[in-house]
Amino acid sequence: MTNPPAIVWINGDLVPADQATVSVYDRGFTSGDGVFETLKVVHGVPFAITRHLRRLVESAHIIGFTPPNDSQLRAAVAATVDANLARLGELGRLRLTLTAGRPRPSGSVPTRDASDLTLVLTADPQARHPDELSVVSVPWPHNERGPLVGAKTTSYADNLAVLEQVRQKGADEALVCDTQGRICEATTANVILGVKGQLVTPTLKTGCLGGVTRSLLIEWGIVQEQDVAFADLGWAAEMLLSSSTRNLIPVARCDDHVYPSPGPLGADAIREFTVRAAQNLDP
Repeated sequence: MTNPPAIVWINGDLVPADQATVSVYDRGFTSGDGVFETLKVVHGVPFAITRHLRRLVESAHIIGFTPPNDSQLRAAVAATVDANLARLGELGRLRLTLTAGRPRPSGSVPTRDASDLTLVLTADPQARHPDELSVVSVPWPHNERGPLVGAKTTSYADNLAVLEQVRQKGADEALVCDTQGRICEATTANVILGVKGQLVTPTLKTGCLGGVTRSLLIEWGIVQEQDVAFADLGWAAEMLLSSSTRNLIPVARCDDHVYPSPGPLGADAIREFTVRAAQNLDP
């Protein structure tokens, strides 16, 4: 039996994915002028939707958008998930992409309000994630003073270029530092280190993205915020990466450092996060 076709939400319309189009003049396409969120869908329910929509709105404000209101975004999410429910299975992934849209005709007053934006939502089944990861450090620092710090933007060329480099070396992810040599994040995840019997994650001062899983780990007392210099990486006994769709995945190797996968701290964190996340799908 064939799977049902993917259905995409575009500015209020639900259309088959093979018929879904946006303008070639859309600034998300021509300039990477957009923001996005990706979240997991558990048995048809988007996880931590309130936190994800809040961050989408915050990202939009950082780059100068007036985003759709919360009820409009939730309606789009509900319609997209419902239209793809038969495809998603037990675990899916939902992506919301919000771009600056198509520019107005020359000579008109420029605007970036909600009426001009392009909103696209896709929902697909999740592939199984690896049980452990290999990470390498890279020489390109993250600018913790940049104008887009804190925004999850579609301007992803830097991240993709870094990922291509590390995957050519046989690794899965990159460890990125800020301009002061502090460990910052991976290209698609937050970093968690086991240091002196405690799991810690870099502070937002490093310019790392405030991940939803990261924030829950901190609020639930599983992880503490603490900056770690790259020069002190040798003190770490464990390493994990966290993200919204992957939860927590242990790192088996970073450069010449070999870690238990998972270590005792990481194993406890994975168990506790799994239990608490199952208790409330919108924590």
